[in-house]
Amino acid sequence: MRTHGYLKICLSFVLLGVFAPLALAQRGQKRDLARYDNGGSFDFSWDLMPPAHEKMKLQLRLFLWEHWTQKRLGHVVATFYTIEGDQTTHNLYIEPDANGRWRVVDEYERECCALYALAKKKRKPKLERGVAMYDTVEWVEPINNGGTFRVIPEREGHEPGTYRLRFRRIAEESDLRTALLL
Repeated sequence: MRTHGYLKICLSFVLLGVFAPLALAQRGQKRDLARYDNGGSFDFSWDLMPPAHEKMKLQLRLFLWEHWTQKRLGHVVATFYTIEGDQTTHNLYIEPDANGRWRVVDEYERECCALYALAKKKRKPKLERGVAMYDTVEWVEPINNGGTFRVIPEREGHEPGTYRLRFRRIAEESDLRTALLL
C-alpha cells in the first residue's frame, strides 16, 4: 500500500513539472521589457487605406525577422480587426525559452461579437486571452491566391513586400492551421 502512495506522489511531481510551466506561460510571463528592443505598436484599423496597412506590415515583418535571425530580444504590438470591427491585439515577444531555444511568444487578446452584442442587449462581447508559442519563423510565398504557401529557401533571398512571414511550431508542421501569418 505504501508503494502506491509513493507512486502517486511521484506521479504528482512529474505532472506538476510538465504542466506548471505551461500554465505559467498561459498567464503571461513577467518580463523586463527594458531589455527588449521596442518594435512599436501597429494598429491595422479599417480607417487606414490598404497602402498604409502594407507599409506597416512590411515594418512589422522586418522587425520580427531581424530580431529572430539575430537572436535579439524584441517586443512589438499589432492590432488587427475583423470586417465587423472585432479586434485582436497580439503582443509578440522574440526571446529564448528556459532551455535557450529561441521562439516567438504571441500573447493575444481578442474581443468577439461586438456588433452582435449591440443588436442583442443581453449578449455581452466576449473577451478571450491566450498564448501561442512558435519555434519556427520562415518566409513564404502565397500561391493559388493565398490558398497555399511555398517556403522560400534562405539562398533565394526575401522580398518583404512580396513574401509573408509564417510562424509555426515544428511539432505542428502538418497542421498549419496553428500558424500565424504576417
